Amino acid sequence: MKTIAVLIDFSERSEHAAKYALHLAKKIKANVLLFNAFLVPADVPMAAAQVAWPLYEFEEIKADAEKELQKFCDKLKHGLKERPLPGEFLPAITCRCEEGAVVNTLPTLQGSKGIVLLVAGTHGSDALTSFVLGNNCRELIDDTTLPLLLVPENASVNDIEKIVFASDLNLNDIKYINAVAGLAQDFTADIIIGNVNPDLPEDVKHNKAENSFMQEMVLNVKYKRVSYRNFPNQNVKKGIIWVLENEKPDMLVMVHRKNSLFDFFFKSSVTKKIAANTTVPLLVYPYPMAQVPVF
Repeated sequence: MKTIAVLIDFSERSEHAAKYALHLAKKIKANVLLFNAFLVPADVPMAAAQVAWPLYEFEEIKADAEKELQKFCDKLKHGLKERPLPGEFLPAITCRCEEGAVVNTLPTLQGSKGIVLLVAGTHGSDALTSFVLGNNCRELIDDTTLPLLLVPENASVNDIEKIVFASDLNLNDIKYINAVAGLAQDFTADIIIGNVNPDLPEDVKHNKAENSFMQEMVLNVKYKRVSYRNFPNQNVKKGIIWVLENEKPDMLVMVHRKNSLFDFFFKSSVTKKIAANTTVPLLVYPYPMAQVPVF
């Protein structure tokens, strides 16, 4: 059974991310796993070097985390059963606690069969920039082998009508587009493949790459509500911001390639600019992926 895993830290933003994930789960007919990674002082390097953490206190911290997580799980279940539509799929909601830093517990999730998406909440507006540029989110983006959906705390929990897939015309993006098409199909949403071209006027090399990409997309992407648009802009960062402001998508999708333009995207001030100008959930695909999960 398909499962969406949500990282929970008991904050309002993670609760909002869980509600967003639950809405997706109902549409794609997936279950939801609420996952909490809790820390004890021994997980902090200085503390670990200075003291041996008592087992009974560890068990108390674990029990408290499990209690809070179960309480949150029950709250979501109650809301799910309040006003179900006739014939609506109701996801099973389960929860799980693991000790350690979030990135250190990723293998537990990645080794679980059926998980098609990892969801995490982020701060909105200026606060999001500090979160995204913080070690936690940077490590999530770099270390996850699962698709990662970052949900701003002020993102609307509504049906998806338009998805923008930012592409650098790499032919490997086709398999990711096909995966996103599965999600779009459940919402009857439009997908815009957007390429920001800094070469003005367009050069022969870019035109050739664009033609090859379009041919592959026509041959291999069967979803009909897909279109391609070239956004000329000498500044790639400003070009992406312009796309978000003017196209107003419900979701932005990017493939995270290290040592590439998109690696630059996540580690530069462009993330700050986008975070300050949009509340759009960001779906990040790791690269490479031997098999891209199907929604």
